Amino acid sequence: MTGTPAGGGSVRAGVTRPEHVHLGTVSHVHLGTISTAVAPLLHGPFRPARVVAATRYAVHLATGDRELPALAVVTRDAIRLPNALVLPFSSADRPLDLNAPWAGVGAGRVVIGPVRFEPEASWTPPRVQDASSPPDPARIRQLTVLLDALSQPLPPPLAPRLTDLRHALHTDKSSEVLRAARTLVGLGPGLTPSGDDILCGALLASRAWGGPLAPLSEAVADATLRTPLLSAALLRHAVRGECVPQAHAFLRSLRGDGALEPALRELLAVGHHSGGDLARGVLAVGLSRACAATGDRDDYPVNYPRLKPGLAARVITGDDEARLHPALTR
Repeated sequence: MTGTPAGGGSVRAGVTRPEHVHLGTVSHVHLGTISTAVAPLLHGPFRPARVVAATRYAVHLATGDRELPALAVVTRDAIRLPNALVLPFSSADRPLDLNAPWAGVGAGRVVIGPVRFEPEASWTPPRVQDASSPPDPARIRQLTVLLDALSQPLPPPLAPRLTDLRHALHTDKSSEVLRAARTLVGLGPGLTPSGDDILCGALLASRAWGGPLAPLSEAVADATLRTPLLSAALLRHAVRGECVPQAHAFLRSLRGDGALEPALRELLAVGHHSGGDLARGVLAVGLSRACAATGDRDDYPVNYPRLKPGLAARVITGDDEARLHPALTR
């Protein structure tokens, strides 16, 4: 999810593109709009930060702050992450391949190598509101079918872990939810592993529909030690209900506010796999909450294949697995 364009893209950590570095000098200011979720990072004295990933769309910084461990500087055509300082120009106009040896935040600014960024305004990331009402069961059933038809399949190491989480959510036991969720932290390739994206979806859905937010939050409490920093930061935002606009619109559609399929397609366009994995986490919680609300727990589809052959948990093997998720086959 991190560092990608709105329609997908790739993150390359540790890659320098010298021809794109010179957006200005240290005396030149690029104005932007800072997320209120990370605006506190710019308060106080200037302090060191570290570039952990850079693409033409975004530069991600490790801040050293416990609660806000990462800040993203992104172009206007990038995914609007909840921890982003958004710039007014596009990646086509000024690519952001700034893999500088030093950076810093504070005193009202962000500095990355020779470039300084200052907020001229703020924006508030979408936040899922606390609620106890369950999702629309008809929309959850529709999502199950759509997600199977439109999303990429999960590789074998992830599919059984997701089934475990679904089973734990069905039992409605905090200890089981905590155990199953912890096995997903950091599972999968990339800077935002699939397991983390699934948990982001589950956290957001639990806040929206009164699910097991406490054990899910506990499961990711030490995420900075167990998964890439950027993913750990997004998990922290998800605990607070903060998310990308596509996820917020998708959750709203599941309660009947807007059409579901267009909202799902917009979410699936987030990153290579992040949108689909986030939707799977939402669905896991949605099924448990819908079944609990209707009293149909005996019909709860704990294992995806029981729904219909291949439904919502297509499992890939062999060459497809190696091609789509090479890091999991090493």
